[in-house]
Amino acid sequence: MQGLRPIRQSLCVAVSLVALASGCTDSVTPLSSIVVPGSPVVRSVEVDVDVDSTLLTMGSRARASARALDANGNPITGRAVTWGSSNPEVITLSGDGVVSTVAPGVAKVLATIDGVQGARDLVVRQAPPSNAAVATVKVSLPRASVRIGEVVQATATPIDSAGRVLPQRSVTWSVVSGTGIISVSSTGLVTAIANGSAQVAATIDGVRGTASLTVSDSASGVVALPQLPETLSFSFPQVRGKQWVVRAGDNLQSVLNSASRGDEIVLQAGATFSGNFTLPPKPGTPADGWIIIRSDKLALMPPQGTRVTPVFGALMPKVVTPNTGAALSTPVGASGWWIAGVEFSVDPSVTAVIGRVVALGVGGAPQTTLAVVPTDLVLDRVYIHPQPSQGVQRCLELNSARTALQDSYLMDCHASGFDSQAIVGWNGPGPYRIVNNTLAGAGENIMFGGADPVIPDLIPGDIQLEHNYIYTPVTWKGVWTKKNLVETKNVQRFLIRGNVLDGSWTDGQVGYAFVLKVANQSGRCTWCAARDIIIRDNLVRNAGAGLGITGKEGSNPNPVGELLNRLLVEHNVFENINAPPFTGDARLVSIMQDAQNVTIRHNTMTAPGSLSQFLNLSSIPAATNFAFDENVVSYGEYGLFSSKYGVGEGSLAGFNGSVSFFGNVIIGPQKSGYPRSTFVSSLAAALSGGAGADQARVNAAIVNVIIP
Repeated sequence: MQGLRPIRQSLCVAVSLVALASGCTDSVTPLSSIVVPGSPVVRSVEVDVDVDSTLLTMGSRARASARALDANGNPITGRAVTWGSSNPEVITLSGDGVVSTVAPGVAKVLATIDGVQGARDLVVRQAPPSNAAVATVKVSLPRASVRIGEVVQATATPIDSAGRVLPQRSVTWSVVSGTGIISVSSTGLVTAIANGSAQVAATIDGVRGTASLTVSDSASGVVALPQLPETLSFSFPQVRGKQWVVRAGDNLQSVLNSASRGDEIVLQAGATFSGNFTLPPKPGTPADGWIIIRSDKLALMPPQGTRVTPVFGALMPKVVTPNTGAALSTPVGASGWWIAGVEFSVDPSVTAVIGRVVALGVGGAPQTTLAVVPTDLVLDRVYIHPQPSQGVQRCLELNSARTALQDSYLMDCHASGFDSQAIVGWNGPGPYRIVNNTLAGAGENIMFGGADPVIPDLIPGDIQLEHNYIYTPVTWKGVWTKKNLVETKNVQRFLIRGNVLDGSWTDGQVGYAFVLKVANQSGRCTWCAARDIIIRDNLVRNAGAGLGITGKEGSNPNPVGELLNRLLVEHNVFENINAPPFTGDARLVSIMQDAQNVTIRHNTMTAPGSLSQFLNLSSIPAATNFAFDENVVSYGEYGLFSSKYGVGEGSLAGFNGSVSFFGNVIIGPQKSGYPRSTFVSSLAAALSGGAGADQARVNAAIVNVIIP
């Protein structure tokens, strides 16, 4: 783990997710050297026309389109097109590609991009008599496969027996097969309702034509979705045995050693207990009873479900480490301890960097098998912190099983020149319940992985991170080393829901709120993975960038068990991204190193000022099986971008497998290269159409979460 060794604070200050994902160890990228890669060279031009080339008649019009390709046949977007006709006596073209017929005959539609010309033949026929009978009806759809909730326009073209297009006549629309799968309006608007196949029909003068289409969910059966975690539910234990009253000056460790399951240890509020205390293992299991450690003023504190703050410190006993060791820790085999209304801190005289304030479980030997992992541990309404001027690598170390942190306050979890976390874990299996806390950290506020577990095949998992204020005060900028707010390196079944994530900027990394990847940190964890991660109903604000998604840590050569797999990001609000002083990589989403099965849908992601891209593909393939649907995003400078495919939806070629990109609304001036996206001028306009996060749902999830 980088947190186990010093790092130079000046390192890793790069404005690139490539540096971030590679581990950020020894290089600095000057801002002046960051340039957009050179534009690809146009080698050929494809031309298309929105009518059959043999069905154009005098007096009708058509729309031409052109696509530039590089030497490998990959599309290039964002280039200007010059239109022309090989025979202006037959057809003419406007500057935006509208074809007008002049006389019967044959002509080519010409499109020139960067000096390279493409062509498409057109045949113009004499217009049929106005009373000519309809022989066939051609029904056209923009594509044969649509997603649930998508609306597309069907068109109907009447054709006579000579194959000539007739002037438009009255059309009656209907669904021939697949009622309940699609619906169609009187004007031919087709709405996708449910999975399946269907046919839409158009009837003109008694002649019917049909077109088939397939409807599917953008994620189900296409991009694999994550599993939910197992969740914990603990009830406050009953006291079955002895009550131990411990006052200032008493020997707390002696009482901890002597207490039995079912006992209660009551500590005097305001008393300070100095030392490195341990919770020893006891005969039996938690089914035989827990041991409660609580303040004698617990009844005066907020009830369970209400978060404590430093204001309640006067009602708490204080357990203080006099050195760099933990104030409280658990040896192997400990289980069944419930701690309520206690403050854990560091003596002001300590000037060296503290390793951890509270350690549940052991990060290395002798915790080498699951059988000896400490389990059934609850921190309930506790206050954990060093002094504001002290450096600490982590406030809470989670290397345990069946553990809860709830209604608590972790503050000043910071260090300079070292990684630091409010919570970190790597050698415990979980489940973990982390609910309704303030978690103020510097390096990574929360991280799982980062050091190799010594328990074979262990992946921390079944983690419930809900209703927390995950926070880095901006006053720490330039004082304590900052990286990100949540990072994964080895984790499974991780639910991140209803939190407020607040405060990240370029320092030790490049300011992402989330850094999601897999890393075999030191070479032993060949099974490491990051899978089944759900990020839902959160407010993310004041960060230099949004989501950094990486299949594996790029520069780390150590093999991993699998690439990051099954990530779902939905109904989150990202706001104030890359706004001073919270500046960084200036991207809403960056993805690389072939992440697997990534779904990003129904999010609202905005940046009030400078933004580079809303979606950046930092390597090819960036991911396998990818969905980016019905999001609201700020466009930024380059929008959707990859160095190989350039700007626009053509960059979606940088994904492997199934790719879904529909229903997205982009805030900014209209840009070419986005045929499946809608551009609007404001956030209010973007939200009026139903895309983006459900704001009411997010508001309900984060109510009363922000307690600084």
